[in-house]
Amino acid sequence: MDFRPGLPRPLRGFLVCAALATCGCGGIAEEPTDVTVTIDAAVSHQTLVGFGAAVAYQPHLLSGRTDDVWQVLFVDSGLDILRLGNWYQNQSPTDTSPATPFGDYAQVQIVQKATAVRGGTPPKILMSSWSPPAYLKSNGMTRPPYGAGETATAGTLVKTGGAYAYADYADWWVRSLQAYAAQGVVPDYVSIQNEPDFHINHWETCLWGPTEGAVMEGIATAGYGQAVDAVYNAIAASSLAEKPVLVGPETTGFRDNIVQKYLPGLNLAELGAIAHHLYGTTEDNPNPDWFNAPMRDIAKAAAAAGLPTFMTEYSPNTPTLFETAWLMNNALTVEGVSAYVYWELVWSPTPPTGLVTLPTPPSGAPYTINDTYYALKHFARWTDPGWVRVDATSSLSVVRASAFVSPDRSRLTLVLLNTSAKDHRVAVSPGAFPFGALAVYRSSGASERAVGVAPESDGAVFLPSRSIATLAYAP
Repeated sequence: MDFRPGLPRPLRGFLVCAALATCGCGGIAEEPTDVTVTIDAAVSHQTLVGFGAAVAYQPHLLSGRTDDVWQVLFVDSGLDILRLGNWYQNQSPTDTSPATPFGDYAQVQIVQKATAVRGGTPPKILMSSWSPPAYLKSNGMTRPPYGAGETATAGTLVKTGGAYAYADYADWWVRSLQAYAAQGVVPDYVSIQNEPDFHINHWETCLWGPTEGAVMEGIATAGYGQAVDAVYNAIAASSLAEKPVLVGPETTGFRDNIVQKYLPGLNLAELGAIAHHLYGTTEDNPNPDWFNAPMRDIAKAAAAAGLPTFMTEYSPNTPTLFETAWLMNNALTVEGVSAYVYWELVWSPTPPTGLVTLPTPPSGAPYTINDTYYALKHFARWTDPGWVRVDATSSLSVVRASAFVSPDRSRLTLVLLNTSAKDHRVAVSPGAFPFGALAVYRSSGASERAVGVAPESDGAVFLPSRSIATLAYAP
């Protein structure tokens, strides 16, 4: 980290400051409001597993590149988690079988190159399945074609002899993990089904009910809890050298208490975290505070289960820098998530929703770093897995704050967001936390993106309207 030496110890406050701007009419703009953020490192909350993004779709855009995009994605961003799809035996909509050869080399190459640029340490791997292979589906296909009726093509687990084939499904998962391990890809976490509550044609989906026999999209479904139990036991009995932790139910979101509807059918001792997505609002890019009430409900359910929570996928149709960071802050401070995984690590130019946009068809043409990349970087670059969130209280509600301490308690990172239309000065009181150096990185306006801000002689800095600042304290 690029920490600046020479700051006084202890620094009683770190203010954000700059020359006052003039308004469009030639007058002087309104003077910023003073805000105080107080950190209490003695009050601990959740432990971070980390921040990440997915390459489950369009991995071919990234896998063959040989430029510095690997440094940008897997080092400079601070990314901790890489979400992959389990595409073992899912290479075509139909005609797959246990004899179908392994073919997912694009994701394998991404893990290999990410590991290399990280000095031999792979990111944490979360693997989700979008669909079992066709021979395990009730509709005989992994991806229903365009044009067919939604109810007619919805699929769940196939039945054998009148009973759902949970044992065969669990066997497929074990063989999948063995096949990926043979290629050097060893998941830390597994979600047996991406969005078990969701079906759409022309996409890999599989419906699993909160209870066995629950009717969804007009069909009786296999039970999600029975499937988790079968996979958990099969992995435990397997010869896998490293056995992943299961997370779930990884629903599309949490509207109508959908997560809580799945939990009673689960043996929660078989899960390492309650995972979910954030889709389901009627707005393209909703106000992040809309999510707060269901986030609190999930937090209560997770606390009752004695489990952490993971947010494992979300991006709206038109993601923005500030709303993405604001939603991350709320997920961390309202729900208390231990992991936050953005959807598209990389994506094609249409739509440009990835953290990084890559050309299509794949080529060595220049990539584009999008604003959402910096939203994730503000949280991920200056924290690591194992860090613990601690109390950070703002004197003004429009200034949001989240603070994190390293396991040895020698470093502290504070992320500030000014959600108002007015500029503010923020004085930070780190309490009893000792430190000798402080670096500040800010994103604001149309072009300032995670840029180091040098403090003035009086320790003053400035936090503009709708800006993000990460303050990294070091010994």
